[in-house]
Amino acid sequence: MAAEQVAWRGPGREPYWPVFLFILLAAFLQLVTPSVMDVWVDSTLFILLVLVLVVLMVSSREEGTIVGRHIHTHSPGVRRLSQGLIVLLSLGNFGTGTVLTVEILGRASDFDAFDLLINTGAVWLTNVIVFALWYWEYDRHGPGRRADGTGEEPPTFIFPQMTDPTLGSPDWRPMFFDYLYLSFTNAASFASADAMPARRWAKATMMVQASLSVSLLLLVLSRVTGLLS
Repeated sequence: MAAEQVAWRGPGREPYWPVFLFILLAAFLQLVTPSVMDVWVDSTLFILLVLVLVVLMVSSREEGTIVGRHIHTHSPGVRRLSQGLIVLLSLGNFGTGTVLTVEILGRASDFDAFDLLINTGAVWLTNVIVFALWYWEYDRHGPGRRADGTGEEPPTFIFPQMTDPTLGSPDWRPMFFDYLYLSFTNAASFASADAMPARRWAKATMMVQASLSVSLLLLVLSRVTGLLS
């Protein structure tokens, strides 16, 4: 097998904690924006996300452990749970973003500029996490397939280490933080500063993310300018 293939096909465990940490952060951001969505909606969504996350951690446990610590193999059940959790986060943030947009356009006088920036920042950051999870979950059939070396399809995102093995270790492969960085740069600069999308669905998804980000930015900047003036 060629060196560049080993760099992205090689099996190996991926730690769960960065994924769990950012999922909890996204759930918390949904909870602390009650001025945007109804407090009961926020609380219910937060409880659902935490429950699914706990079930996911227990379902992915390794022998001799209480909860899963590493992604080491593919499990259809665990992957469906993971996809369901990402869908919940996506729907929650879409609802928050929609309500925020309606509030800005319909009742601008009720908004304080600082609160508006805080709420918008929460929506934007959650958006970064959600798209990072989608990229992470669907590249080469998911993290489980990548971890056990059974994700045989070509990579969706081409990272520099894949084209130049000298940039990383021989067994390098993308993990969640790599997809988070990809999502952040796409949302912040409307272009990837690291990996390049190689498949059409990835290009379309990145276009949607960049469009949402720039639309939110323009909407809020115009409203904050009006409030401050």
